[in-house]
Amino acid sequence: MTADIVIDFTRSEGAVLRLIGQVERRGFEVTSMTMAEHGAGPARLTLGVAPRDASRSFDTLSRHVAKIHGVTSVRAAERAPFMERAS
Repeated sequence: MTADIVIDFTRSEGAVLRLIGQVERRGFEVTSMTMAEHGAGPARLTLGVAPRDASRSFDTLSRHVAKIHGVTSVRAAERAPFMERAS
């Protein structure tokens, strides 16, 4: 199961590395990453993440990421399973 974690944060030196590092330390693998460009203001980072084992919780991950300096909001949204069209 994968999910998207959407993180709004204040831009600062090393901020993205801190966010990705926290995700990795909490036992999740980053599968995709998108960062929206909003000029010099706040930034939005969307990480596709997958737990390394079944004991990992997206809620716990969100709470830990929210504690990082500069983070203003975090939300997790489970992805719908990808289905290929039969031919």
